[in-house]
Amino acid sequence: MLCLCLLAVSLKAQVTGSNYAHSRQLMGADSLAFDPRLAPFFHGVASGDPLPESVIIWTRVTTETEGEVEVGWEMALDTAMSQIVQSGTLSTGPERDYTVKVDVGGLSPGQTYYYRFFALGSYSLTGRTKTAPQGHTSHLKFAVISCTNYPQGYFNALGNIARRNDLDAVIHLGDYIYEYEQGRFNNQQLEGERDVLPENETVSLADYRTRYSLYHLDPDLLRAHQQHPFICVWDDHESADNSYRDGARNHQPDTEGDWNVRKRASQQAFYEWVPIREQPDFRIYRTFSFGNLAELLMLDTRLEGRDVQLDDINDPDFLNPDRSILGQVQRNWLLDQLQTTTASWKVIGTQVIFSPFNVGFVSSTDPDSVESQFLDIWDGYPVERDSIINFVRTQAIDDVVFIAGDLHTSFALDINERPTDTTAYQAESGAGAVAVEFVTPSISSPNFDEAVGFLADILEQCVNQPCPFFNSLSNPNPHIKFADLDRHGYFILDLTPDSSQANWYFSHDILQPDTLEEFGAAWYTRRGENHLRAASMPSPPKAVQDIPAPPYPHTTTSLSTAGHEQAFLLLGSYPNPVKDIFFLQYALNRPQQLSIELLDVHGRVIQRMLHQRQQRGIYTQVLHLKNLAEGLYFLRFHNGQHQQTLRLLKR
Repeated sequence: MLCLCLLAVSLKAQVTGSNYAHSRQLMGADSLAFDPRLAPFFHGVASGDPLPESVIIWTRVTTETEGEVEVGWEMALDTAMSQIVQSGTLSTGPERDYTVKVDVGGLSPGQTYYYRFFALGSYSLTGRTKTAPQGHTSHLKFAVISCTNYPQGYFNALGNIARRNDLDAVIHLGDYIYEYEQGRFNNQQLEGERDVLPENETVSLADYRTRYSLYHLDPDLLRAHQQHPFICVWDDHESADNSYRDGARNHQPDTEGDWNVRKRASQQAFYEWVPIREQPDFRIYRTFSFGNLAELLMLDTRLEGRDVQLDDINDPDFLNPDRSILGQVQRNWLLDQLQTTTASWKVIGTQVIFSPFNVGFVSSTDPDSVESQFLDIWDGYPVERDSIINFVRTQAIDDVVFIAGDLHTSFALDINERPTDTTAYQAESGAGAVAVEFVTPSISSPNFDEAVGFLADILEQCVNQPCPFFNSLSNPNPHIKFADLDRHGYFILDLTPDSSQANWYFSHDILQPDTLEEFGAAWYTRRGENHLRAASMPSPPKAVQDIPAPPYPHTTTSLSTAGHEQAFLLLGSYPNPVKDIFFLQYALNRPQQLSIELLDVHGRVIQRMLHQRQQRGIYTQVLHLKNLAEGLYFLRFHNGQHQQTLRLLKR
């Protein structure tokens, strides 16, 4: 079989595994700090997992005191918070990293609400959220995103999503954070990226908490969470690259410890920092009903039941019917949900691409001679995928729509087990397709052009049409109706009783803060057809637009102007009590001379841990305290004008 060129056959490996100098230079990549107007809720607010009568609301309190903090919350029908419908109080503390999560019940279906928190004399930002509709529903809109890679670029697409006022939710399909150390993406050396914290790879619970804290200070992510409920699942980078149930490619037990300990730490931090409704054993596969119009089934193709990925399609285990990406329990759950739902559209959120994706090319005389090197996606589990496609076909389940991310590309695809077999699938008419799939690009993770340069243009020409260099070859991917390999952004999933349409929007730039975006393409499927058609324009906005939540918190009489002049802020400290290593995360809003001192119980300085002038930004300090005697100590932070003291227990 003749293929495009050896440099492009294993494109996945080149995107995620090769060494190369990243040529992009971020403009204005100055260090992020904190907005003092948000004190003590510097990480903003968020909501998620909307049901007809309830929704999760979230925040995080940054406090100079220790121990438990009492937090009040209110939910109202208006931005002025004058029409309160629910309220309450709860406590948070270091065991949850001072995060707050409330499952607010007793709400009305399909209703827009506004909410806020109150602690330490101040209000949080007011957030906007929405419950799922119930009964007859005529129109739904979701923003679908994935791969928010902080050091690789600005989250401009999230800022644009925040400015939309007719969304029912934002669906995040994974890679909410990336675990790599400063200056690397997989095995690639980077230049000019935004600084990440901690600077080391995230392995411990403290590491993951610190990384989430950094992400939530990003202004675009903060505003998107403020304005819309999120429905999230994790992919691999929330734990480690190419993870599966029992390990990960980017986990080395000899230096990074037991995989199950790391996996649990990553799952705990995800539950703490993401507005997800918590289930037993960190389960994240779940369903959401949006009236009679849509059933949204969110899968876990990563940590729940995935068997280890294979490296070669010639592996004798490749076609083993027992190999799974879901696990038997989750697969049975999925098939039961598909069979029993009465919703018009069955939307399946999967972290990785479901459809076959042929990187190699097909001989016109041998339609079965297909090569694919993307074995971390469903291509690596073909028997299980085929069983699901066959189930949809034999049970005559129409109007199934898969949505996926992970691969940093945009695709619109018809779904068939053997798309290159013309007796099974007719590309022009769509005959033989049983469902459709829409794939969202990355928000900021490297696209194919940023990894392989001009080869991405060649591949984009060859991925869904006969390759111009080899006229004897047929189309390797006739089921791919739209492909874009080199732009960042998201798509809007627009659902009506008659059609399901994806509208792709691409960021003008991610190398500097930017609000420009452009419409890229739109594809849709009609009710009952199960194949795609091209749309000439994006679907129209909803007739009713929601009022956005205000940009800043309501002030209170107890909020002093000193908060606006605050120059440094202790964001987090882990763990406490400490046995050996202690992590500090803090932010500076201006250049200053900062001192960190270790004091004994009598207030005497034992050691000066830091005394230097630092620039504006967010920092971590790692304190090695193994040789410190057990007992009570204090860490004192001061810059000559302001000081803060932290109680520290050494065990």
